[in-house]
Amino acid sequence: MKTKTGNSKFLKQMNQANILDLIRVHGAISRAELAETTGLSPTAVGVITSGLLKKGYIHETGTGESSGGRRPILLGLKPDSYYTVGIDLDAGYINLLILDITGRIVHEENKSFDADLTFEMVLKIINKTAKVALQKLNIDREKVLGIGISIAGIVDEKNREVLLAPNLGWENIKLSLEPFEGLNVPLYVQNEARCSAIAENWLGACQGIDDFVCINIRSGIGSGIFAGGKLFSGTYGSAGEIGHIIVKENGIKCGCGNFGCLETISSTTGMVKKAKEFIILGKIQGFSRKMGFSFDDLISAARDGDTTAISVLDESARYLGIAISYIINIINPARVVIGKEFTKYADLVLDAIKAVVESKTLKTAVLNISIEASSLCEKSSALGAAIIPLKVLFGR
Repeated sequence: MKTKTGNSKFLKQMNQANILDLIRVHGAISRAELAETTGLSPTAVGVITSGLLKKGYIHETGTGESSGGRRPILLGLKPDSYYTVGIDLDAGYINLLILDITGRIVHEENKSFDADLTFEMVLKIINKTAKVALQKLNIDREKVLGIGISIAGIVDEKNREVLLAPNLGWENIKLSLEPFEGLNVPLYVQNEARCSAIAENWLGACQGIDDFVCINIRSGIGSGIFAGGKLFSGTYGSAGEIGHIIVKENGIKCGCGNFGCLETISSTTGMVKKAKEFIILGKIQGFSRKMGFSFDDLISAARDGDTTAISVLDESARYLGIAISYIINIINPARVVIGKEFTKYADLVLDAIKAVVESKTLKTAVLNISIEASSLCEKSSALGAAIIPLKVLFGR
């Protein structure tokens, strides 16, 4: 099937993006194959690829198989030519990645910050961290395609506004470009779970899948939804807030103001809070109320066979399974990928989640669906944020 392209001057940018994307998808492809796939003339393809070679987006990677005559020269994306920056921002921490045009991670770092800092202060930390990293790698600013910021909350990406980030204590905050003026590159902002969905679709388990849901579990719980091959945000950017599905009537109060939200039970914060209650009662061995207790401690106790720690994880899995069954019945995705800190304990609970989903989902909806842990682990949102400028370049 030939892709939609044209030869007019007005379609030059679209054709260039389409050619670049085909080169990305194929890894290595000849000019003749590009002309055949796009429907563009060999001359038009030659002009476009010459321009891309001159700008350094692509390079000649070798020769392909001959079908009679000279062996064709293959074109591929040029590593370490252009770069993007992706930043995942959550309560008290920043994960920063720098990708090259091929999607390869060339730099990664984590930085913590005081959870009480204002949004403007955090932006300044991000700006400084990005600048130092680019300087360390000797990356020219002109080679930076853009910066993507992933935020745990409801985001209006078009207006670069954080509408509500309860775990960060932010509401109705406009993303100022001022701290980034020295970088002089496009700036994008997106919800963290939707960033993870972008990463799964671009590099992870959902490549080539049009309908899927990516669920992130950390201090909160959110989901990114792809429907019909496109990211679904909803009218005001709040689509996918699975963490605020009420799964337990008369449950504890959530940061959103409701009671019994999935986040209160199945987020890492919710699980640690429940475990600490058991520690006070002396029901988790090896810990006292005076000791610090983290989510990693909870997982370690469960792996050591502590039955109370296991029960906390099991309860979180049961309610997560209920919420996933709602999503499957409503959206009917082909795949559900669960990521972020879920990957630390997926092997302990994934079978239990699948069992709950199977028991509570319409048989036709659950037929052939795949539920799995993300292979991108905790860097998925930063990856997705860094991919956003790449999607612009590749016309996606």
